[in-house]
Amino acid sequence: MEDIILLGTGGHAHSVADSIERAGKYRIAGFLDREGMQEAFYREYPVLGTDADMKRYYDRGIRNAFVTVGFMGHGDVRERLYRQLKETGYRIPNIIDDTAVVSHNAALEEGIFVGKKAVVNAGAGIGTMCIVNTGAIVEHDCQVEDFSHIAVGAVLCGGVRVGKAAFVGANATVIQERKIGNHCIVGAGAVICRDMQDNRIRYGATEKENVGD
Repeated sequence: MEDIILLGTGGHAHSVADSIERAGKYRIAGFLDREGMQEAFYREYPVLGTDADMKRYYDRGIRNAFVTVGFMGHGDVRERLYRQLKETGYRIPNIIDDTAVVSHNAALEEGIFVGKKAVVNAGAGIGTMCIVNTGAIVEHDCQVEDFSHIAVGAVLCGGVRVGKAAFVGANATVIQERKIGNHCIVGAGAVICRDMQDNRIRYGATEKENVGD
């Protein structure tokens, strides 16, 4: 069993760690997190250092890593950590819970998390570092671009396109063939019946510009 190091100890990390344990392919060596978290633990797993220590643990022989930071309102943190890991030389596997259903006709890039009882159906494409969280459904022929997050219980009906670093909130539904632009946020429970241009936020019937932090 190969070692893997995880980046981030927040709530999303707990779900990922559980799926790793269930699969039995990797042994969790510990976490990297922000300054001041050293000597902390999540269960039996120690916080080994910060993201500045990536190379140190790579040089010690750990070759696998996974970003367990969630979306956090934008995809920038996940993208930065991904690029640091790749520059260091780490392999970034896909972590797919053993209760998830992923079609053998779906195309998955790297660094993807697919949570418990999620579905990725035939012809779907999931980009680098995406999250398809617990119970989410990505139906046939959908395309989800890099660093996007399909939240708990969200549904993408057939042929939906989700742009880069977008967020589809818990229990939201995107009707078939609709397009969600880059850096968009779809609020929890929203029903999307028309396309969203880049950098927009939609909650219920309200839509506004996503200006970030």
